[in-house]
Amino acid sequence: MLRLRFPPREPRQPDSSVLPPELRWDAPPENIALLLSRRQFLRAAAVVLGLLALPYSRAERAWARARGRFFTRSERATLEALCDRIIPPDDTPGAAALGAPRYIEIMLSAFDGGGAPRIYAGGPFSGRNPYPDNRNGTPSKRRPRNSFKKFVELTRVQELAWRAEIFGSNTVPEVAALDAQFGAPKVGLRDVYQMGLAKVDQIAQATAGAPFAKLDTTQQDAVFAMLDHGAFMPDPRRGGLTFVDLLIQHTLEGCFSVPEYGGNKRRAGWAMLGLEGDDQPLGYSIFSLATDGYVERPDHPMSTPNPDELAGPRPLTPDGQFIQNSILATAGLFSNGAC
Repeated sequence: MLRLRFPPREPRQPDSSVLPPELRWDAPPENIALLLSRRQFLRAAAVVLGLLALPYSRAERAWARARGRFFTRSERATLEALCDRIIPPDDTPGAAALGAPRYIEIMLSAFDGGGAPRIYAGGPFSGRNPYPDNRNGTPSKRRPRNSFKKFVELTRVQELAWRAEIFGSNTVPEVAALDAQFGAPKVGLRDVYQMGLAKVDQIAQATAGAPFAKLDTTQQDAVFAMLDHGAFMPDPRRGGLTFVDLLIQHTLEGCFSVPEYGGNKRRAGWAMLGLEGDDQPLGYSIFSLATDGYVERPDHPMSTPNPDELAGPRPLTPDGQFIQNSILATAGLFSNGAC
């Protein structure tokens, strides 16, 4: 059964009773000596280990970059565990198995390779369906090339907006010139994820004694609840969304978008929702020159109810409705201006 976590529909209120106050995003700096004086050994250890790990993290990041990746091994482990708390595995794959972490990494690395950035997949056909045979109104044996794999070139404005989205407005002079009217620069998604994943492990280490990926699922759920109650500052340049909100949206995109973006592995995300995906160029009714009319596919009748809807149209499940609302919210976020 599909179980999902979604951003709240109303602005969340900080809940200081859930997250230790010194781990909130707006907590005043607290030194290690003060922590030790309170005998908060786990929290002090989290700070010390974080400082000691800095040189190792830089080396690990360089290793990842040399292999065309963005996340370090530890970051990817944390990200995979987080994605699986949003869509947990049970009798169906979880978000990690569906490829959500890979989708996120590809998005953050969109400008790293040559050619068109991996932002907008091409088209019009994916090659998942054959051409129709209009001589007799049946599917042919010919399939188009998967042109979804060829990503389209961005316009000048699109490139500026997406570079600011991924790298931060301070790296794009044309967008940085607008920062004053927004009141703050836009933090790039790369930094959002690096800082966010580090904060997750800091909270996990401080409250449960191990990095997030090393905890059992019950502990992970408890830490996840803390993350959603004051761990991350709402981003004014993204409508008040926090790292958790962005992570949920990107996880959903990775699980249910077309596979060419890196997620929805083996189209299992579509299968979970009962979707078959794109249907062109075949379509559901095929024109036949032999009969001078349209021939309906038996598995997709157009003039009669679908075989699985003889009792009436199937309404969206609550999960399906939440997914639809999240997709609409994400589309609205970018359509209102990525700058």
